[in-house]
Amino acid sequence: MTKETIFLITVFLYSVLVAFFQLSYFFLFPIFIVLIKEKDYIFNILKKLFFLNFFIIVLVLFVFFQNKTEAVELFFRTNLILLFSISLFYKSKGYDIVRGLDGLKISAKVVSVFYFTICLIDYLLLDFKKTKDSLKARGFSANTSMFCYETYGNIIAMIFIKALKKSEDVKCSMNARGFVDKIYFLNISNIGFLDKFLFFSVLIILLKVVYELFS
Repeated sequence: MTKETIFLITVFLYSVLVAFFQLSYFFLFPIFIVLIKEKDYIFNILKKLFFLNFFIIVLVLFVFFQNKTEAVELFFRTNLILLFSISLFYKSKGYDIVRGLDGLKISAKVVSVFYFTICLIDYLLLDFKKTKDSLKARGFSANTSMFCYETYGNIIAMIFIKALKKSEDVKCSMNARGFVDKIYFLNISNIGFLDKFLFFSVLIILLKVVYELFS
């Protein structure tokens, strides 16, 4: 089992634990472990969580006017799951998740779809950054003029066309190489002590909660 596979299972178990069982202080322990593991990136992790909370707060407000208790619980549950997931996969660019899915013996076609989707997203993000830098170099500034809206429309259309062209190019390239639905990965990641400790701590907390529920 690869490190990425263990991470995916850990996130799934923790999400089930937080989403479906009564909130407990025990749920903070795995977060504490993963933050120690990623101590050099804590500020960046919290910054990401802060920006995601703009969307969470909108969702919570809809629930708040119906049931205040459920709204508060929703806020804490969502933040716990997001903080844990972001911290665990902070240094991942998406390919680690694909490697984890492959380790779970998910269908090779599904893994391939995820892999090429991430590749395409990376390509489009890089192209968008180049376009943005080009506009900035030409003195373009965002405003409410018709020219600005036309520029944004042209950029979106161009990205869409490039996405179609890139996907067709990748398809032709892979067919020429005899690709048969399966991506092969090198297992180069080592499972550290904290990774194992994190996995078993989440598993033990989940078993404890389930035992208390049915005892």
